[in-house]
Amino acid sequence: MNDLKLIFSKLSFLGNPAKLIKLVLQIESLTKKQHSTYPNSLQTEELYVKIGEEISLLQKKKFIKVEFLPNEANLIFISQKAFEQSLKIVGKPVDGDINQLLKGLRKEKSLAKSQEIIDAISESFLTNVPMKKLINIVRKQIF
Repeated sequence: MNDLKLIFSKLSFLGNPAKLIKLVLQIESLTKKQHSTYPNSLQTEELYVKIGEEISLLQKKKFIKVEFLPNEANLIFISQKAFEQSLKIVGKPVDGDINQLLKGLRKEKSLAKSQEIIDAISESFLTNVPMKKLINIVRKQIF
């Protein structure tokens, strides 16, 4: 089973496959259009997320805070404002962390809030990770 089919099978409880495909296409569009020039790490399958000035590393289904970024990293940038909007969308306090956002998304039975979050972060989202690699990293870390 390829990576995309595995993700679809894990998320099948969300309902309408057309909405799930639309969500994947929105994410793919973000990764292609808003590319960061930060040096990408081809050797590692670690994923860093920088929200404002805070840096987190995805490990074993959750993000842990780290002090600095390596010289090369698979990285996603999101503004603090967009992140706070995302927390509001899932009903979490705006002073929450990225793990609270993930918990809120996991409890959702619909893709509507995920699409709202993509809309909220789209203006400030930057990454140096191609979609295929992002799917592979998330699959290994989350599923």
